[in-house]
Parts: sequence; C-alpha cells; structure tokens
Amino acid sequence: MTEKANDNSEKTQFEGIIEKDKVILIDKNAIDEFYYNSYIGTLEESSKSEIKLILDPIEVLLLSERNRILLWKDNVKKNQLYDFESLLTYFTKFDQRLWQKYIIYMDLRKRGYIVRPGYGEGIDFLVYKRGSDFENDSAKYLIYPVFEGDPVELKELDRMSRVALSSRKDLIVATVDRLSKPIYYSVNKFEIINKINLDEREYAR
Repeated sequence: MTEKANDNSEKTQFEGIIEKDKVILIDKNAIDEFYYNSYIGTLEESSKSEIKLILDPIEVLLLSERNRILLWKDNVKKNQLYDFESLLTYFTKFDQRLWQKYIIYMDLRKRGYIVRPGYGEGIDFLVYKRGSDFENDSAKYLIYPVFEGDPVELKELDRMSRVALSSRKDLIVATVDRLSKPIYYSVNKFEIINKINLDEREYAR
C-alpha cells in the first residue's frame, strides 16, 4: 500500500515492515523507485517467489529523513508512527555507531556517489565509479569507518589493506570529527598516505 506524502512534495510514501534490524518493502513501485532508481536496498526472493526489498538501518534512516517510508511500532497501524529520531533510537540498539556511520553514508550520497552495503567485518560501504552498474560492476573503493574511542589495532588495518589489495580496490578509512564532519584517509599497502577530500574530481560516483 502507498500513500501520498503530506509535505506537498507529491512524493509517494511506502509502507514497510520492521523485522529486528531490517525493514522489508514488497510494493513493486517501491522496489522500482528505491532499488533501481536510487540504488537503495537489497533484493531478496521469498519462498513464494515474490521479490522483496530489504533495507539496512542506514537506508531506513535515509528514506525516513526524506519522508518516503511509513513504519509503525510493532508493525501495527494503531500504534505510533516512527519518525527519524525514534527510528534512530530503535536501530541504535543493534549498532551503537549507527549515527556516525549514517553521517558518512549521507555525505557520500550527497556528493553523488553510488554507495552500497559492504562486506561486514569493518568494511561498511562499497563506493562505485561514476556510471557504474552496481549489479554487474565491481566497486572501486572500500570504506572502513573508524571512530573516536574505538582504537584500531595495526594488524586489523593490515588485514583491511590486504583485503582491498587482493580485491583490487582502494581502501578509504573514514571517521567523523567532533563537529560531525566526515574525514577520509587513503590507505595504500598499510601506509596512511594522506587526508583526502572526497569530491567529484577525485572520486567518482
């Protein structure tokens, strides 16, 4: 089921179902718009051969901020409708660094990059070159978030650099300063080269 957004934007809002740390959308129009047009979510086929769109918490926050998704507490419409802040509180139970990761995710997307979920185990995002088809092409950059209060062991950084090298991708260490501004560092063969600015001249969508 879909509804028109109430902010006079004429954009459609889509109903979702919360399942622990994920949100599921089954509306075909939502799948077309979010997955194929905005590169949001992951497709999954159900046991009934139905296609559904699985959203990670960061993607849910993005759609909530854009007023494009409707979610109710306990998935019951009589209950309270989640807003951005309440969704952030809910999903932070599963990831204490969600807000900082969201800052990085939004910064990359606002710069026009295609950003997809990473491998896990530290690689949270994959960033693709401009004009890439993320379903068929390989990502160019691996984004490894590191935050204040969470020291990274050298052997872990070495492991990440080897993962990037073996997959022929560039490793980028991303952090967020006290002013909530993302900062990016290029890592090459376990050497932190320099602080970089992710812009359209240096990094492609």
